[in-house]
Amino acid sequence: MVTIGICEDSLPVQAQIENYISEILDNCPLEVFSNGEELLDYLSDGKQRFSLYFMDISLPGISGIETAAAIREKDPYALIIYITDYKEYVYQVFETLPYRFITKPVKKEVFQKALTDAINYLTDRGELFCFHIDRDRYQIPFQEIVYFESRLRRLMLHTVNETYSFYGKLNEITKSLNPLLFVRTHASYLVNMEYIHSIRDTEILLQSGESIPMSRKYRPLVRQKHLEYIKWRSLQ
Repeated sequence: MVTIGICEDSLPVQAQIENYISEILDNCPLEVFSNGEELLDYLSDGKQRFSLYFMDISLPGISGIETAAAIREKDPYALIIYITDYKEYVYQVFETLPYRFITKPVKKEVFQKALTDAINYLTDRGELFCFHIDRDRYQIPFQEIVYFESRLRRLMLHTVNETYSFYGKLNEITKSLNPLLFVRTHASYLVNMEYIHSIRDTEILLQSGESIPMSRKYRPLVRQKHLEYIKWRSLQ
């Protein structure tokens, strides 16, 4: 289920956003905050985190960028959509990994397209990858998988915090995953594009700083698929 947090100091804009959301999502869990401190206090109380944030950049007190940075430290998976009057802010926020930008005045069709795309994106990356280790069955959400690595007859599934080893073939795994999210970079590697920081001539640099080899064979595919991913994820 999608849960939404709105952080916006303008009461008319708050009401406008709530109305736009209600036309698409019925009875969606939603909370509204007038400043960043209020939102962060709510989250620090251990209450439910939100899967999607609509964040005004220009807020009284701490800015929307600072608020988003604090959220991102604890939650790498939430989507953040910035709402702003100032287009120049666009180049100051990439460390918070925004999903999209919406400029004011907020147009209904632009907002609702961003909301619909975000819902679809959350649904896609929330799918589960299932596998067995001996008699134990595991289910890992796509969004938590950083990359797969093939070692002889075994596959290594790497998440941010854990690595799982099980029998399998990378070709078969590739066919079973969402092609919008994962790309083959090498005969032995399959990477979740959400975690790509940059693409170099012979390697992929992940956000963690780890490098993944990229062979000449797969280089054109990686560049094409990553461009398609960026457009799919971020195009307004």
